[in-house]
Amino acid sequence: MAINIAESVPYLDKGCRYVDFYTRFLHPNLPCLFTEDHTKTWPARSRWGENGFINIDTVLKPFAGQELCVANCQEFEFGTHPMLTMSAEDYQSYWKGVDDGKILYLKDWHYFRNLDFNDFYNLPVYFSSDWLNEFSDFRTDCDDDFRFVYIGPKGTWTPLHTDVYCSYSWSANIIGLKRWWILPPGEEKKLIGLNGGSLPPDISDYNFAKPGSENSVLPQCYVFDQRPGEMFFVPSGWYHQVLNLTDCVSINNNWLNACNVGFVWRHLQSQLHEVKRSCSDVQSTPGWNEACQDCLKAWEGWNYAEFFLLLKYILLSRWLSKTWQEIRALLPKASMISGESDALVPLRILDEQVESLLSSTAKNAPFFVEWLLEIPQKDETYWLKLFVEEENVFRGVREHDLSQAAQTIRSMLMDSDLQSLGLHIRGPAAWLWKILIDNQQ
Repeated sequence: MAINIAESVPYLDKGCRYVDFYTRFLHPNLPCLFTEDHTKTWPARSRWGENGFINIDTVLKPFAGQELCVANCQEFEFGTHPMLTMSAEDYQSYWKGVDDGKILYLKDWHYFRNLDFNDFYNLPVYFSSDWLNEFSDFRTDCDDDFRFVYIGPKGTWTPLHTDVYCSYSWSANIIGLKRWWILPPGEEKKLIGLNGGSLPPDISDYNFAKPGSENSVLPQCYVFDQRPGEMFFVPSGWYHQVLNLTDCVSINNNWLNACNVGFVWRHLQSQLHEVKRSCSDVQSTPGWNEACQDCLKAWEGWNYAEFFLLLKYILLSRWLSKTWQEIRALLPKASMISGESDALVPLRILDEQVESLLSSTAKNAPFFVEWLLEIPQKDETYWLKLFVEEENVFRGVREHDLSQAAQTIRSMLMDSDLQSLGLHIRGPAAWLWKILIDNQQ
């Protein structure tokens, strides 16, 4: 999709409607800033400090006695900062002035894994279509999420990178001032050329062209400061680097939805291609395809089976118009499928539960199968017609979710790697996947 790059990152105030953000920034994959008034009432803004100073005791209190992973921002290993393990009390002492010569950044911290995030922030409606965290909450095989806190003193920073899974992210600065460098997709290739064939981890001293410039040898890059209370939307696949100009604490979420699931799927395919290329010398070994999926899981964080299950969950929940709690309640008991307790249901059992519910839903609603077959004939943006009036925006989002989950499933079913793994023939919905495959041949 061709996109128009603005010269500066636009600011959106409280008057911005969800439909405007969705159609002007989320779907076109363009960055934007949200003004401070969006977070003014968040409990974290008053609880974690005042007058621009972070109350480290309050931030760390729920984690007393626990081990934390922090990044040493003064060292590099394989293009990133090495991680250290230290207790919450040790980090507290470091923050208060016990200087051991390190610049330590507590980042990618799953602060809300055992805490209710609603006690700290109110999820903005703009970011409410969040398949990734919804699916993580739904899963019964693990306890994970993509809601993070970043806290570090002045000078801590994150090297140039794109976000996990090629997902979106949003970052709300609770206290402090951050500087961002962010490049439109493709501009990183110019950096590689300028850096002798590799991507530099630190671009703070580079010269850049203005975003939107035509035929520039220099990479286009937005450079801007994010003030306290402001939120920044980071699109999929945009390389970025962040520096804390003061002591900072922020709340960050990674997420994906109908607007970027195509990016995520293509990224997963490309990562598997790299895995297969790296171990092609043992391709004749029995179980090689499955071993590549294990490597993909270790490298990327998930694999085809998990991504396929996410899509099946989204398709099912949006068709039935039910929350993850309601879908979980409808699943057949794990003991009925495997004889196992469902206190902690393995992924393969959860997948079978979801496929069982999906299969029964499709059999009881023939129109569902017809709809799946008709989806390719629909205009890619037919759901936009539902956005004409603001009161229809959530219906439009649901329709978009359904459309893109179905389209991506159809694409996965035709993928030779998925077919080699047999992910489409193992579960109760195998008959449904066969219909969709036959329809595309």
